[in-house]
Amino acid sequence: MTPLELSQPLHIAVALRHRNEETLDRFLRDLNQPGSPSYHRYLTPAEFKARFSPTDAQVAAVVAHLKANGFLNVSVSENNMLLSADGNANNVQSAFQTSIKRFNYKGKPAYGNDLSARVPSSLALSVDSVLGLQNAVVPHSMLQRFAPEAVIEPDSIEKNTTDASKLVGHEPTDFAKIYDASSLPAATNTTVGIIAWGDMTQTIADLNTFTQNAHLPKVNTAVVEDGSGIPVPDADIEFALDSQVIIGTSGGVKELIFYPAMSGPGTDRATDATVNAAYNKAVTDDKATIINVSLGNDEYTSYKTGALAAADAVFKQAVAQGQTFSVASGDAGVYVGSYSPHGNQGYIGTSDGASITTINDLSKYSVQYPASSPYVVAVGGTMLSTTGTMTWAGETVWNDGAAYADLDGTGKRVDNAVRIWATGGGKSVYEAAPSWQTAALGSSVTKRVLPDVAFDAARSTGAYIIFNGQKMKSPSGGTSLASPIFVGGWARLESATNNSLSLPTPAFYENLPGNTALHHDVTAGNNGYHGYGFTATSGWDMATGFGSLDFAKISAAIRSWRAQ
Repeated sequence: MTPLELSQPLHIAVALRHRNEETLDRFLRDLNQPGSPSYHRYLTPAEFKARFSPTDAQVAAVVAHLKANGFLNVSVSENNMLLSADGNANNVQSAFQTSIKRFNYKGKPAYGNDLSARVPSSLALSVDSVLGLQNAVVPHSMLQRFAPEAVIEPDSIEKNTTDASKLVGHEPTDFAKIYDASSLPAATNTTVGIIAWGDMTQTIADLNTFTQNAHLPKVNTAVVEDGSGIPVPDADIEFALDSQVIIGTSGGVKELIFYPAMSGPGTDRATDATVNAAYNKAVTDDKATIINVSLGNDEYTSYKTGALAAADAVFKQAVAQGQTFSVASGDAGVYVGSYSPHGNQGYIGTSDGASITTINDLSKYSVQYPASSPYVVAVGGTMLSTTGTMTWAGETVWNDGAAYADLDGTGKRVDNAVRIWATGGGKSVYEAAPSWQTAALGSSVTKRVLPDVAFDAARSTGAYIIFNGQKMKSPSGGTSLASPIFVGGWARLESATNNSLSLPTPAFYENLPGNTALHHDVTAGNNGYHGYGFTATSGWDMATGFGSLDFAKISAAIRSWRAQ
């Protein structure tokens, strides 16, 4: 390690703490409790700010500290929760009593702080975390596409289909029929958000091509940037998948809003600071009822960088306002914290082409954040089998087995590192179990466990999407497919209830156990390697949660849930 040049530009974000945190937590519990005076009495952004955000005086003190230490372009979010600023390594060292080091990480140049950021004692009760001090591990998408020759050990569960049911790719519109959402009205009363990065021009053009080909109405779209950081030049294929599957499953929405994160200096990808700013913008806008997140990091990194605490504060406000974040649980099984030499998750060892030599401790598990947040819906993945292409026939845990981890732009391997592709799921280390989860799963559950639900994510049964104007020749999968399926289906339910459902997980854990008519319980497969990981069982499990939903039956049941 060597010191980062003091003149190196850095874009940071200072996340502040809520006021009256205990009162806020009590309000969030009551908000989803039938019979409570606060039941579904959602707050406006102005009401939330008045009751729970930092005061203007607290914000002014932090702004003064940043400016006194040389930061420029200091901006304050509408809810007073996030301050963004531009500076350099010298400003960071002066303001936060830490130094930034330069080093190589997974074969790439990177920088990061060597000590935790500190602030003057007068600001300690206001400041929660400082983001943007590292670019070694940044949020990434949950998209599975690679050349078939990259697969080394396909998981045996893929063969467990009958002659009547098949593993086939699907059009994005198929999922509404498969998961029994097509009988419900389209979600034209509901605005949906997507957390993204990059220029959305091609993504929206591809969405328009998709809707034209699928004979769906053209989607009213918007792109809302938070104004901090540097625009990322090219959008990922990820957001073509997100948008087309959401629209295909929902049948159309009132508006689809993209919230692209900016990049930080010295990187062409979004950082923890800019992704959190995108989350916050979606919440302060308060236009999208449900927001898709197909991005994340391993939970340990999110905790250490402060991103976990900062994002949880945003997600709490979303719940208070009646918004729902749906988050992909990850594509590295139980090994999301294990990285290959080129920085890809799910690393388990190396291969000589004939066999795999495991390197890491396969019994050491980890989960993805923000999927592990108790204030979001964590969506895992299944392998879907259908009769034809539109009739549900069965699901198993999505686990495509082992494949080469580090690939070039054509999907060919660049080294011998091996990873698994499987649905994320397990137990959080840092997030306490919410009361509704403990009540359903037992008092031994003291930490947040995930996923909550799961939908199709397998490459072989994934979605054929439009990218760069052309229909892809092979399907795209991953939990980046599963979460948009849930978002599209749930948007139909929100439209049918005047956008009044809010975070549905408390209702899921109260009403789904034992009621298998409402969901497809997954009972086969696991999300680890060679017997490790979590195995699907009858009822909720850490591989697929409650499984996938039958949206029409859930829609009918909601009326009785709300009358309790």
